[in-house]
Amino acid sequence: MRRAPIVLPPRGAEPVRRIRVGEVDVYPILQLRYRVDPSLFFPDIASWPVDERAWYWQQPYAEEGRLAIDMGGFLLRTADRTILVDAGVGNDKSRPNPNFDHRSDPWLATMARAGVGPGEVDTVVFTHLHIDHVGYATSWTEGGWRPTFPNARHLVTAEELDFWTSRSAGRQRERLGDYVSDSVLPLADHGVLTIVESDHEVAEGMQLFSAPGHTPGNVCLEVRSGGVRAVFSGDMVHHALQLAFPARSTDYCVDPGSASRSRELLLDGLGPDDLLFPAHFPGLLPGRVHAEAGGGYRYEVVAGSVIA
Repeated sequence: MRRAPIVLPPRGAEPVRRIRVGEVDVYPILQLRYRVDPSLFFPDIASWPVDERAWYWQQPYAEEGRLAIDMGGFLLRTADRTILVDAGVGNDKSRPNPNFDHRSDPWLATMARAGVGPGEVDTVVFTHLHIDHVGYATSWTEGGWRPTFPNARHLVTAEELDFWTSRSAGRQRERLGDYVSDSVLPLADHGVLTIVESDHEVAEGMQLFSAPGHTPGNVCLEVRSGGVRAVFSGDMVHHALQLAFPARSTDYCVDPGSASRSRELLLDGLGPDDLLFPAHFPGLLPGRVHAEAGGGYRYEVVAGSVIA
C-alpha cells in the first residue's frame, strides 16, 4: 500500500550555504523537505533492479523507505546581477496536496539571510512551470496575487507557457491544482513575464538550453565563470535514482521518452569537474557526477560553506 507523502518538520533555522562557481555566488534557498513513497514518482519501481544497499537508497537520499525530494530555489549573485532559478511551492495558496496547502514557510527570510531582498532580484528563471517551481513568484498583497519580485523579469519559454495554459494540460492542472492562475498569469498581468527562446542568454556566461520531456518547454541553465561550468538542471534529475538509472523518468514527466533522452544527453555532457545543481536533491546541494563502471552515475556532493 502506498504511503501518503509527508513534509518533515523544520529542524530550526536552515543553514544558508554559498557555493562558488567561478565569480558567481550560488545560494540554495530551501523551503521544505518532502518525503514520498517511491511508487508515487516511479510506479513501476518494483520491477527495477534496485539495490537497497546502494548509495542512492541510503540517507540522505532515502529515509524509512521514502524518497527525499527537497524543494526551493537557487539564488545566483554576480557583481551586478541577482538571479533566482525557480521559486518553490510558495505560501498562502490553496492546493489539493495538503502538504502544499496554505504553507507559511520563512523562505523569503532565508533569502534575506543570504543578503537579498525581493526588490533586488532582477531576473527569475523558470526551468519549467510545475507547482513547486513557481510558488513564490507571487504573494497575496492588496487583495490580489502580485509579483513577489517586482523588479524582476520572469523568463519562460513559449512552449512551456502555451502548454500550461492549454486544454492539453487540463489533467495535470487537475492533479496539482490550478496554480497557473495564482502563480504565473498574474506575472503577465503585471507586465513582468517575458517569453524567451530556449537558448536565451540570461547574463554574461549564463545561457539556457533546451531539455524537453519533463515538460514541453523545459530548460536548463548553464553557467560558465572563471573556468568553472555548472548546470542548473531543474527536474531533469529529480532523484538520485535517476543517476543510477538514467533512462527512468518520473510519473510527472509529460513525455517520459523525451525526458529520458534529454537526461542522458545532459549527463553524458557533464565533465568530471562540472557542477550539477538538481532542483530536489537533499539540501539542494550540488555535486559532481561520475560514471560508474557498471552503468549509471555516482554523485559527489559539493557542500560549499555555511555563511549564516
